[in-house]
Amino acid sequence: MENGKTGNDTPATKKLILSVSDSSDFFEAADYAVIELTAEMIARIRELSEAVRTLGVYRVSEFDYSCVFMNADYDQWESGKVPLKEYQGRTECNLLNITDSGFYWSGLYRHTDIRWSTDTVYLSDLDSGDYDEREEYPDNEVQKAV
Repeated sequence: MENGKTGNDTPATKKLILSVSDSSDFFEAADYAVIELTAEMIARIRELSEAVRTLGVYRVSEFDYSCVFMNADYDQWESGKVPLKEYQGRTECNLLNITDSGFYWSGLYRHTDIRWSTDTVYLSDLDSGDYDEREEYPDNEVQKAV
């Protein structure tokens, strides 16, 4: 297929950069999760979402370790979206959670009881380009020297 598209005009791969939240105010946690969704993963998410609707359940979860965790690199940020650097910690029990209208990842930071989760991506967002939740300086904002 041309332009990296599948036959139904869904991108062959889709990059997600999702905000990560956690259950601790003091733990040095990841800021973002980066995920490369393949056409097969997108089809699986849609299939499981349909199963959620058919079965009338809250969500379906499966183990999935496709998240690459990153931190914001504010030292390198000059303009545009905040750059990312590799997160030095580790996670476990990573789950892909699919609801009737969206999906998100959740899990634990390794050797802790601190839970993390990404923001939810709605199924309708799978039809557009990449999905990026990083912080960004507005075009009209000028950084001022301190």
